[in-house]
Amino acid sequence: MKFPGSKLLHQWDLSVRQLSLDDLLKSCRQAGLTGLAEIKLPQGVGLIFYYLGAEVNALYREGAVGLNGPVALDQLRAKVGGESGFISVYELPLDMAHLLRGIANRQRLKEKVGDRSDLVELLYHLEKAEHTGTLEIETRAGAAMVLLVRGRASNIYWESREGLTLEKGEARQKLEDALDKGDGTTLFLSQFSRDVWKSRHEVGETATRSRLNRREERAAPTDQIAAEEAALRKRVLDELSGQVPALLQAFIFDLMTGAVFTRTGRGAADIRVASFAEQVPGLSLYLRNLLRVDEAEEPLESLELVTGSLSILVGVVSEAEEAIAVLADRSQPTSLIRPALTRAVQAYSAQLHPSRTKVVV
Repeated sequence: MKFPGSKLLHQWDLSVRQLSLDDLLKSCRQAGLTGLAEIKLPQGVGLIFYYLGAEVNALYREGAVGLNGPVALDQLRAKVGGESGFISVYELPLDMAHLLRGIANRQRLKEKVGDRSDLVELLYHLEKAEHTGTLEIETRAGAAMVLLVRGRASNIYWESREGLTLEKGEARQKLEDALDKGDGTTLFLSQFSRDVWKSRHEVGETATRSRLNRREERAAPTDQIAAEEAALRKRVLDELSGQVPALLQAFIFDLMTGAVFTRTGRGAADIRVASFAEQVPGLSLYLRNLLRVDEAEEPLESLELVTGSLSILVGVVSEAEEAIAVLADRSQPTSLIRPALTRAVQAYSAQLHPSRTKVVV
């Protein structure tokens, strides 16, 4: 896989300096790596993905055999330490690593993108489908990765063959320029899975094996559970709206991707705060990930911002990896809004389906 936006941090030639897998794992953890370690051996190739210093998945392929998780890590432990091979450690942008942590079902697309108009059409179809995941586009000039959240392109990274890395508008321009040259393209589409995201904690510890085993025992979410959760979210927001007279807009969003599940507002009154509301999920994700870097810090439970005329409060529902946000007029003090939001978080958490709560090990 090609990861545009990655930055090479270190590389070992095992024929010059021998290195054990445990030494590699310790080094990546101590550095708080968010990225991956790529291990190329005569027998096969391995990838170990890191998120804020913790191994969140491991892959190993030898010939036609592919392994993942603890089994892959065991194979790499047995293979690394020989007299030949290369190990490269790369840093990835935080938003890309966050999404890649839950990626599943990576498939090569039959479709071809011949120019920028084809790209626009493909992105339009993904937007209509509300796709969450990644779109990889490989060209002769370089490669791009588009991060998609509910169909919206949240970011795009481009890496040229010379190693130049760009993101957002500049990356989109470089990609379109490459497409307009008529070079052949290869496309890969991946889908984000909440279950995969939640299961990918440290793969090297005994407790993690227990977590993975327990995940296999749990039944997969059904359409009925999804419908019940949608009704629960609406009910929670309706009750919250009744308790906060100054409420302009409230919504429940995913702490994994920032996607908004359910929203409510006071008619036209919520339009004037729409631009603020759009930034709340991204800011919450950023602060939450920032706190995770320092293990001494407590996890993010709530967030409160106050402007001249607007109050913004966020309550985290840690059991579901979701959050409830409230945007209200300053006519109602935050000291009165805060208890109502706390009750909403507690009510939502208490009524979640058992399959949606985090597994504690």
